[in-house]
Amino acid sequence: MTDNPRRPTMQEMARKYSSDPENRLNKRLGMSLPNLGEERHLNLLRQTSLKKIIIPESAFKIPPKPVKIFKLPEFPPPMVHHHVQNYYGELIILLGKAIFCVPPENSTLLARYFYLRGFMNTLCSKRLDALSDFQNLYKTDIEIFPTDLVKALVDSLQKDERSQADRRPELKRLIFKVKTDNEMVLVQADDHVKKFQLPKTHMLQEDFVKRIQESGIVKDVATIHRLFEALTVGQQKQIDPEVFRVFYTFWKETEVEAQDVHLPAEVIEHLDNNECVYKLSCSVKTNQGVGKIAMTQKRLFLLTDGRPGFIEITKFRDIKEVKISFAPFLLLRIPSLKIKCSLRKEVFEANLKSACDLWNLMVREMWAGRMMADDHKDPQYMQQALTNVLLMDAVVGCLQTQKAVFAASKLAYFDRVKHEAVPMMVPKTTSETLKHKINPSLDLPAPQTVHVLLYTPGQLSYSEVDGDGNPKLWCALSGGIPSFT
Repeated sequence: MTDNPRRPTMQEMARKYSSDPENRLNKRLGMSLPNLGEERHLNLLRQTSLKKIIIPESAFKIPPKPVKIFKLPEFPPPMVHHHVQNYYGELIILLGKAIFCVPPENSTLLARYFYLRGFMNTLCSKRLDALSDFQNLYKTDIEIFPTDLVKALVDSLQKDERSQADRRPELKRLIFKVKTDNEMVLVQADDHVKKFQLPKTHMLQEDFVKRIQESGIVKDVATIHRLFEALTVGQQKQIDPEVFRVFYTFWKETEVEAQDVHLPAEVIEHLDNNECVYKLSCSVKTNQGVGKIAMTQKRLFLLTDGRPGFIEITKFRDIKEVKISFAPFLLLRIPSLKIKCSLRKEVFEANLKSACDLWNLMVREMWAGRMMADDHKDPQYMQQALTNVLLMDAVVGCLQTQKAVFAASKLAYFDRVKHEAVPMMVPKTTSETLKHKINPSLDLPAPQTVHVLLYTPGQLSYSEVDGDGNPKLWCALSGGIPSFT
């Protein structure tokens, strides 16, 4: 499984391009990989002697940046508690006046004032006012955001303060972010990943597993074994270092391309906030018009050419049939992908040319993964299917041979399980009772034994930011104790 497929969600994309006047698709093809390629030294040839360059004296006279001075109030001589508190209160008032006078474009100065006032409010135990200042600081300059102090403030909120914060949307968002960041299992950067280097010798399966895990592409051993089979189809069971380099490069460049997919606002509004575009075809002819077929973790849609528009092809759970058909053209047989959806009578057809076989493979895998996820009530299956599809795409891009799609089919795990003689069945009682399946070993290289299960009761009606009030399931594994709300 990939830790978290690095693709921008629709929410992030809307934020990223909200100020972009152009509503067109923009893809940046390729990006150099840091620390992995050969070092290139750029030699700058000086055609002019430095002695011939005359620099005017005025060029060195750079006007100094204006310095803004905030004058602190006079501190009272007797350092008793109430005098100190009065001093802090006076300072908060002066900072408020200073903030009011700062023009919005001077965000650097504004951030410093919010920081100071938030700190003063903290000293005065005005926790909600302090959090409000730090929320404004977070929106103004994240570089000086005091994460640890804000976490301490959130943890120290009293019950009535928490209820007041829940009624203020901006504070509720800040608290939710802090709580989720705090409770989330922080996957620290592995030393192996920092030291990762492309291999220079041939790799057998065991070494290949280690290299792929170190690269951060995927951790699940069974998936890496299938990837090994795909990259060694018709060859000796070892991976050439050049094949590994091309595969890794294609994977990273695909990530970069996905970050630069620009969808117009008219298209984004049709998609869920957490949807990401994972695959985008070239411009193709379909029975719905000419455009690019886009694949998210939930659906397929057509991004029409010209003025970009949105035409939904189907959601994966609504698919009834996927097949390739051939139409005669002169002496050729032109393949096209056909997708039948349960919600429409008309069958979607696209002339994907040479990419037809790959798209057929990917759509069938996503369809099978969706069915498995729904039958077993386990969203992990859909996540795994998406990982398989991304690996298929990278394998085909890496091998560039007639057998590339056949090799990629080794990764079609769920489509194969779907057509097995004895499919994975869920007992009726389990299906009726089960609400949501949990895999404690998710994102681990291999499944781990659950030694102890502990359930702590709570109320499901608690606020989402108040994670402590929710019921939890604690799983004691060999490598840690994850909890599930």
